[in-house]
Amino acid sequence: MQETMKALGQKRFGGTEVLEEFNLPIPEPQGTDLLIRVKAVGINPVDSLARQNTNGFGQLQKQEISLTGWDGAGIVEAVGPLADGRFRVGDEVFFAGNLARRGCQSEYTVVDSRIVGRKPVSLSFAEAAAIPLTALTVWEGMIEGCGIPLEPRPGKPKTALVVGGAGGVGSIGIQILSRVCGLSVVATASRQQSADHCRKMGASVVIDHYKDMKAQLAENRIDAVDYVLNTTDPNTNFDAVVSLLAPLGRMCCILPVVRPVNLAALFDRRISVSFELMFTRGLFNAQPEMQGSILDHLSALLDAKTLRSTLMTQTPWTLPGLVEAHRLSESGKAIGKTVMSPVG
Repeated sequence: MQETMKALGQKRFGGTEVLEEFNLPIPEPQGTDLLIRVKAVGINPVDSLARQNTNGFGQLQKQEISLTGWDGAGIVEAVGPLADGRFRVGDEVFFAGNLARRGCQSEYTVVDSRIVGRKPVSLSFAEAAAIPLTALTVWEGMIEGCGIPLEPRPGKPKTALVVGGAGGVGSIGIQILSRVCGLSVVATASRQQSADHCRKMGASVVIDHYKDMKAQLAENRIDAVDYVLNTTDPNTNFDAVVSLLAPLGRMCCILPVVRPVNLAALFDRRISVSFELMFTRGLFNAQPEMQGSILDHLSALLDAKTLRSTLMTQTPWTLPGLVEAHRLSESGKAIGKTVMSPVG
C-alpha cells in the first residue's frame, strides 16, 4: 500500500474558500526527478493566479487535486534514475519548481533535479525558501535578458530602476543589481515602510511611482536610467517608464503586455524591452539546467553574505496559514517574502 502525505490544495478554482486539506499518495521520482521532503514553502503572486486559474495557470497541472506553492526548500529523500548526479539522499536543496506540475504545498514533492540548487548552509529552510523564484526572475530577466554584466565595470556605475522595490522580486532585485552587478539602484515605493525596506535592501534613491517619476529623478540629479526592472503591471505604466530610459536603455517586464502600446517611442533611442517568466525553462524544457546552475551561484552569494534572505513574514503550515498567506500576497501591501514553515 502506497504511503500518503498531508497536502494543502484545491479541487476547483476560485477564492481562498476553495483551499482544502488532503491526503495524497507520496509521489515517486521519475527520470531526472528528486523526491524532496518539504521543510518550507515560499508564497508568490503566481499562487493566487493559479488558484483562480488566471491566464489558464491552474489548468496546467492537469490534476483533479492541484497544489500551489512552487518556491520551496527541503531534503532529498530519493533520486530518480536519470538525475544528473549532483544530489544524493540527505542533501539540503532549494528550488522554484514547474508551473505544469504540482506545487510543493505538501509534505513531499518531486522536482526535476536540473532546476534544483544547493540550499545555502547559512540559511534556515524558511529563509532559503524565500529566494528561488524571485532571484531566478531577476537573474534571468536582468542579467540574461538585459545583458547586465555580473562584475561591476570601471567608471561611473550605470543606474537601474526597480519599479515596485519592496515586493518579493523587487527586494532581491535591488540586492542583485547593487551588490552583485555594482549598479546604482533607484527603487519605487509609495509607503514609508516600503521605502525604508528598499533602502535597507540597497537602493540609494527611492521615489514614489504614484507621482511624477521623471521629476523625482531630476530632483536626485538623475537624467535617465540605463535599466528598468518593472515588477508591476506594464499595461498601466509602460509609456511612463519608457520615458525614463536613456538611449540604449533596456527594460524587463515580468508581466505580459496585453494592450496596444506605443513601440515607436523606443525606436530613436534604441530601447530594448524583454520579458521574463521564470517557469519558461521548465515548461518548454529550454536549458533547464541553467536554473540549477544559477541557484548554486545564488547559494554561494547568500553564504558569502553578499545577498540576504528576503523573508519578512512567516506563517504556520496549516490551512488557515495558507489562506492568510494568499490574502497577504493579494493585498498589494506585502513587503519582501512570506514563507510557510515548518511543513508537516
